[in-house]
This record gives sequence, structure tokens and C-alpha cells, in this order.
Amino acid sequence: MARISKIVVLALFLGSFANGVRAQWIEQQPNDYYQRSLTWEQRPQELTFVREADVYWGKLLWRIIDVREKENQYFYFPVNPEGVRGRKNLAYVLWDAILAGEIELFEDDELKIPLDCAKVIDRATRSDTVQMEVYDDYGEADYTTVYVPHEFKSDDIYQYALKEAVFLDRSRSGMQVRELGLAPMEDRYKVIDGETEFMGTVPLFWVPMLSLQTRVLLAKKEAYCAENYVHLPTWEYVFNSFMYSSFITREDNVWNRAIHDYLTGEDAILESQRIEEEIMNISLDMWEY
Repeated sequence: MARISKIVVLALFLGSFANGVRAQWIEQQPNDYYQRSLTWEQRPQELTFVREADVYWGKLLWRIIDVREKENQYFYFPVNPEGVRGRKNLAYVLWDAILAGEIELFEDDELKIPLDCAKVIDRATRSDTVQMEVYDDYGEADYTTVYVPHEFKSDDIYQYALKEAVFLDRSRSGMQVRELGLAPMEDRYKVIDGETEFMGTVPLFWVPMLSLQTRVLLAKKEAYCAENYVHLPTWEYVFNSFMYSSFITREDNVWNRAIHDYLTGEDAILESQRIEEEIMNISLDMWEY
């Protein structure tokens, strides 16, 4: 009987201890019901070595990822800088890394002209000048220049440019793809005779996708997945698995021109699809039966 009493007391003690630990954990992490650390401790996937002699065909492609498409909306949301439960959209993931000086940046898609992070920050947060009409005590009008501070907002980024290499490797089966560079795109406008005119979409900067700094950053940041809220994919997994919709805007050619330089409208769309089908056919034709 005494032995049974000791067992009951021990069970009550362990139960109260477990409840105390559980209560303490909930108090420390009120937004999570378990400790989340797998993603933040994750290392980037190692790149497979490519031997020059094994590459017998290759092509460079430029694509556009439009975040207004339904499949790509998780690139755009959430739009608030703080994010949701530690998850931020791709623009703020890159912007936070720029503020911390954690990644390399380049001016061009050839990734040859380095771009200082401080210069990018200055461009994105530079104050706008506005001429305002003011009146003095005598009712006479005068004009003064007012500086309006500007903050980086992901709301202005609707597209991402992606440069990639597609190639056939003798040592592997199927088409291989390597993302080389990524650039957030921003629409530019200009006021002419009081009217705002669209001047075009330009890249803010280019991020080298093969850089270890970039791969470490993308491997530790989560994207959204509607199918499973618990195990969210990282941005590295998103790009490695091609979890996005895109269209080709350029292929390497002797004239070094993009599709919009020689075609417009529906013809440009058909040309983009033609290049996509051509690459697919090359991948299929490599097999011999």
C-alpha cells in the first residue's frame, strides 16, 4: 500500500513539473505551440559540380516572375515589413539582408559591376522634392521646395527578373538548370506637362544566385505554402523546385536583344512560347531508343 502511494505521489510530481515547463514555454513563445528552429538552422544545398567537358549544349535565358499571377502571390504577400510569424515576402527578405550588408549586389545582369549596399539604400530611400505654394502675411504667393522622405516598400515591386542557364550534362540525365541572377523590378514614371507617363520597368539591383551568401540567406527564410502551414518551404527550395510561374523575355543571341526589341503584343507571347517549346524538345531529343 505504501509503495502504491509513493508511485501516485511521484506521478503527481512529474505531472506538475511537466505542466510548469509547458506553462513557462507558452509564456516565452506566445505565438508558437512548439519551438521552431529547423529552418533557421538549415544550411544551403550543396551545388553539384559541373565538369566543363560534360556540358555539350547550353543556353542563357531571362525570365520574368510576375507576382500578380495567382501562383506567384506569395512572392508579394505579406506586404508589411514586419512579416507574419517570422515569414516575409521576397522583397523584404532581400531588403533586410541589404540593410545588414549580408549579400553581394551588382548593377548589371552580367554580374560584373559591383554595387555597394549603401548606394542601393540611398537610392531606395532618397527624399523626393516637391514644389509647394505658400502665402505670406500679405497674401502673396511664393514657392518653396519641400523634401518628402521616401521609404522602401515592397508594394512597388510587381515583377522579378531571373537569369538562368539551361544545359545538357553528359554525366546526368535530363535538362539541368542553374539560376544565375535575380533582380526586383520597379516601374518608373515621369511627370511631363503635368501628366504622369510610364517610362518602363527597370531592375533595382542584381543578386548573384550562386553566391554562398545568397544561398545561405534563401535557405534560412521561409516562403508561404497553402498546403502545409507547419513545414513551409524556404526560398531556396522555391527556386530549386521552380515553384513559380514565369515567361521568357530573352534568350542569348547574336544581336544581344530581348523579345520586346523586335516583337510586341501577341507575337511576343508566341515567341516566348516558341523558345520554351524549343528547349523542351531539345531535352526530349537527347534520348535515343
